[in-house]
Amino acid sequence: MNDYNRASPLIMHIDLNSCFAMVEQQARPSLRGRPLAITNRLAEHACVVACSYEAKRLGVKVGMRYSEARTFAPDLLMIETDPPKYHYVYQKLVAIMKSYAAKVTMKSIDEGIIDFHEAVERPNRRQIEQIGYEIKQRLKDEIGDYMTCNIGIAPNRFLAKLAAGLHKPDGLDMIDHTNVREVLGAVTLTDLPGIAHRFQKRLYYQGITTPLEFLDADILRYIDWYLKALSATTGISA
Repeated sequence: MNDYNRASPLIMHIDLNSCFAMVEQQARPSLRGRPLAITNRLAEHACVVACSYEAKRLGVKVGMRYSEARTFAPDLLMIETDPPKYHYVYQKLVAIMKSYAAKVTMKSIDEGIIDFHEAVERPNRRQIEQIGYEIKQRLKDEIGDYMTCNIGIAPNRFLAKLAAGLHKPDGLDMIDHTNVREVLGAVTLTDLPGIAHRFQKRLYYQGITTPLEFLDADILRYIDWYLKALSATTGISA
């Protein structure tokens, strides 16, 4: 067995769920429980820029035109974005996160990372999972009762982001050396952060078809392949 990183899981990845749609459902209770899509401008060829989980379950995806999305969800509601609302939620999220540690990195308007490595107290020596559940509750108390988020905890950002996506729309999961193989054995390559279908095909060419095969791959062979691929696509010599 590989000698996995046994560092304490002190990276927390927080991801608001279908943020724009959830914020609209928080602000307008009549929209709750209904398939909802958000667009930048209501027009004949409006595109979905965000959608609620009710819409996602019916097959609606970001990037679809309204006409296409309606074939999956005939009762789909489409409304325009309201940036001031989303910015308000962003500010509240940042304030909550920074109340636990100084080292906070926002990856987008609805996604951020807390690094607890330099936190002096971690407050009151509590388990990091307890802090995660407290953050979930604070979102409801300080923004609204319809607010949920996914939280992932791990020794590094990659695994923390993966953990945050394991049980949407309201999960909290931890990955460390004790369960990393179990978690990777239950997901696909495209579930891993940063791996889309083109990168998946490249890994397939190298005989890597699952996350566990990726984990167990010979790192030197993989680096050699990667440098050759980089040279072929960019012209930069390895």
